[in-house]
Amino acid sequence: MEKTSLFWLALIALGTAAIQNSSAGSAVAWDGQGHYSTAYGGPVKREKERALQAAYHKGWKTAKIIAATDMPGYGAIAIARHPNGYGSVDAVVIGKRSATEASTLAIERCLKAGGTNPQIKWAWKG
Repeated sequence: MEKTSLFWLALIALGTAAIQNSSAGSAVAWDGQGHYSTAYGGPVKREKERALQAAYHKGWKTAKIIAATDMPGYGAIAIARHPNGYGSVDAVVIGKRSATEASTLAIERCLKAGGTNPQIKWAWKG
């Protein structure tokens, strides 16, 4: 009997954790000049507003949402040098199953766009 009770307790705990994370979304705002603002951990609508508010608070008046998801998961932003040597190539990845997947995909996207020496500048779990 005790093993059955422990099983059900563990199952309920896992179900509760899944429900709590089910509204964990992420949003990324960008101002067009290389500045990013992120927000994560709640419903996607709220996180969009938080990302924009954070950007406006920093004085980035032209910020807009460039990525958002209501899927819980890991996110990463990679930045690489532009192929012509001026500026940068950026990649934003959100809602992935692991930190490694998010980082790897962001770096791959920078390389695919022609960027050189990509590096992860921001990473989070949302």
